[in-house]
Amino acid sequence: MFERIRRRLLRTPLFYKILWANIAIVGVGAVGGTLITIWHVTTFPDDLHYPLIAIFAGIGVLISIVVNQWVLRKALDPLDRLQAAVDAIRNGRSDVRVVLGDNSDERFDRLADAFNQMLEQLARDAQEMQQLSRQILQAQEEERYRLARELHDEAAQSLTSLLVYIRLLERAKNPEEAQRHVQELRRLTARALEDVRRVAVDLRPTILDDLGLTAALEWRVDELKKQNDLHAVFTAEGMEQRLARPTELVLYRIGQEALSNVQRHAFASAVKVSLQHVGDRCILQVADNGVGFDPAATDRADGHGLGLLGMRERVAIVGGELEIVSQPGAGTTITARVPWSHQEG
Repeated sequence: MFERIRRRLLRTPLFYKILWANIAIVGVGAVGGTLITIWHVTTFPDDLHYPLIAIFAGIGVLISIVVNQWVLRKALDPLDRLQAAVDAIRNGRSDVRVVLGDNSDERFDRLADAFNQMLEQLARDAQEMQQLSRQILQAQEEERYRLARELHDEAAQSLTSLLVYIRLLERAKNPEEAQRHVQELRRLTARALEDVRRVAVDLRPTILDDLGLTAALEWRVDELKKQNDLHAVFTAEGMEQRLARPTELVLYRIGQEALSNVQRHAFASAVKVSLQHVGDRCILQVADNGVGFDPAATDRADGHGLGLLGMRERVAIVGGELEIVSQPGAGTTITARVPWSHQEG
């Protein structure tokens, strides 16, 4: 029982701890001082009482200092612990958590809980950022590998064929044979140029800079239809004015990644891409009727996981939001909403 009373007193809010301590000092001082004064006056009626008053005043001040110092030290101990945690974090520690003692009240508890939740969120964000950094590095290496493979398998082979036909041209025995080799050289040169142009367009489409987001996405959908046996539709509404270049690039990359996922993972027979200007927002939506997936499983280093993380990071750069609706067997709809911003100049 005594322990329960002690804990209840320690859990008293800071204001009441100080208030009750001072009330106790004044009450004990008033009662004790009055009794001693009555005793002294009745026992020594002829003595001067000023020294006694001075003694009472000194003892009262001393007791007030001692009691308030003890109460404040106990009452402010939770703040000292919070300050110690802040200092530890400032010195580079990230594993600090605040644990308050028995003398903490409800307000200190809420403050400590909010502080610990903030630290937990920072730790999760740091872990996600570290994971994303690893995935970005892996994606860069995979992209370099893909480009190197395409250049070797297509452009390099075409250039090798050019060298072979140049040697054949050098050894031609008559004009007719030389003419055939020249025609073949033209065909191979055109194919090599097309391969290099396609790789360059994948890296940075000039149509995006020259004609804008609408034309670039429409071209990307047309390319998807040419390369795959699926029904692809593109629509645009309210896009008479061009967006700011950073916003155009973000939406284009999101559309490019979404269409790439459709091509590689969705096994879809139809995909619809829409671009709309609604109020103060620009909305890009890519919907397919493919196999779908679990959007919660975005922590994978391959497949949808890395692509979705990249989309979220890109759309966050321009202050937008990404919504992913999908489930196995029900297709996928990816919607990016970004603030509308006109292109200057």
